[in-house]
Amino acid sequence: MNIIDKTKNKGIYILKRLVKRYTKHDIQAYGALMAFFFTLSLFPFLIVLFAILGKLSLDTNLVLSTIEIIFPQKVHYLVIEFINQNIILKDFSILSISIIGVLWSSSRGIRALMKSLNMAYEVKENRNYLHLKFIDILYTVLIIVGIAFLLTLPNIGKGFFSFISNYLYIDPKIYEIFNLIKLTALPFAIILTIVTLYMYLPNQNQSITNVLPGTIFTLFSWTALSYLFSIFINYIANFSLIYGSLSAIIILMLWLYLFSLILIIGGEINSISKEINTN
Repeated sequence: MNIIDKTKNKGIYILKRLVKRYTKHDIQAYGALMAFFFTLSLFPFLIVLFAILGKLSLDTNLVLSTIEIIFPQKVHYLVIEFINQNIILKDFSILSISIIGVLWSSSRGIRALMKSLNMAYEVKENRNYLHLKFIDILYTVLIIVGIAFLLTLPNIGKGFFSFISNYLYIDPKIYEIFNLIKLTALPFAIILTIVTLYMYLPNQNQSITNVLPGTIFTLFSWTALSYLFSIFINYIANFSLIYGSLSAIIILMLWLYLFSLILIIGGEINSISKEINTN
């Protein structure tokens, strides 16, 4: 049997196993749970993020531009309107409540992903409550800090290095290297986050080689989803006709639901691939 036939048979086997696991492991239910809690965490997260950017006196226009790129059109209108009404034009008196809100809701989303990955690898959860809560909050904080760092990174330019050069000698090549890092930081951070989630969230740590299939699937599927979902929303579906003013929220939850499904299915693919390699 040649390589092409082996790859084809392996792909068919993975697909069959995925179909069985989709119902057996309640993938839809866990995807919906993740989408719900991530939706709850989005707006408190924006308050915290803009508070951080404000304290650092950094340009928020970059964040607004990023939101327009990432979210579907109707959703980014909703998000930007929320920012204008509740963040940019007001103070940060609700910052403490927002921090609690984003930590609670995001950690619940992480816990749902953890349970789905445990189910994918068919392992029981025997870590105690405090250990699990620590993992939930740790990943939530790391993701928040990581996103804030990635959004502030482009603000660091020649002015920053000019200021530092008043006190230290900086080789011009360092600035060139830093510009290269800025270009690769976002895709690298996304890959690192997905790999880390797949490796350490389940109650059975995985090697990096075991999580590569699911990581590759998730990256390509997320990219395709972003493109196809925008086409679907803009040219095919008319959510406003059914949901009216709630259409933006419905689109946001649907978008997060599909992203969550892909993330969970990636974990299932890792489990099936490991099963194939073991046998």
